[in-house]
Amino acid sequence: MYPENKSIRDIPEELKPREKLMRLGADKLTEEELLAILLGSGTKQMDVLSLSREVVRLGWQEIHRMSPEELMEKFKGIGEAKACQIKAITELARRISDPYESIFINNPEDAYRFVRERVDDRREHLVGLYLSPTNRLLSYELIAIGRMNALHAEPKDILYHAVSIACNGIILAHNHPKGEPKPSPEDIEFTRRLKQACLLMGFELLDHLIITKKGYLSMRREGYL
Repeated sequence: MYPENKSIRDIPEELKPREKLMRLGADKLTEEELLAILLGSGTKQMDVLSLSREVVRLGWQEIHRMSPEELMEKFKGIGEAKACQIKAITELARRISDPYESIFINNPEDAYRFVRERVDDRREHLVGLYLSPTNRLLSYELIAIGRMNALHAEPKDILYHAVSIACNGIILAHNHPKGEPKPSPEDIEFTRRLKQACLLMGFELLDHLIITKKGYLSMRREGYL
């Protein structure tokens, strides 16, 4: 621990947060040290480590609920810029912890728009979208990567993720890098096997999209599901 109200200039070089991170890694720093690096400077009343210590003591949930004006009132000496820094840090952390909070997949077009920029046209990719009962995206997973025109996966590879996050529905998507958006016999058979496995496990297979540079095909819309 650092002595209360000690200036960061008086801290030995090897114990300063930025130097400590470079030497030991971010995981070795305390929350107040990490926050001090992000804030960069303190106030006239407190050095950056003392300010960071006070913020951490209040608790991240409480900080996240507070407005910039309330932060300025709570921590004497911080201005609008510093209050906005603190709010931005907590909001960024929230978005990192749940990156899909505001994404809903309500139809094949939504799924296609989300997936099309996330697959590589050089090889086949099989991906899964795992949804809540309200169609909110809970997780996006890369299931398998294959060759130009071949890919192997098993239903258990998809269901492992479904069980781990307790989702409600699943949308599969895979690309045909050089082909047409038409399911092969293997695509149809795999999708039917997966649908049966989902029924047994209590999940709903909502769709299986086949994506190409020209567009996509929804296997549900085409009657394969």
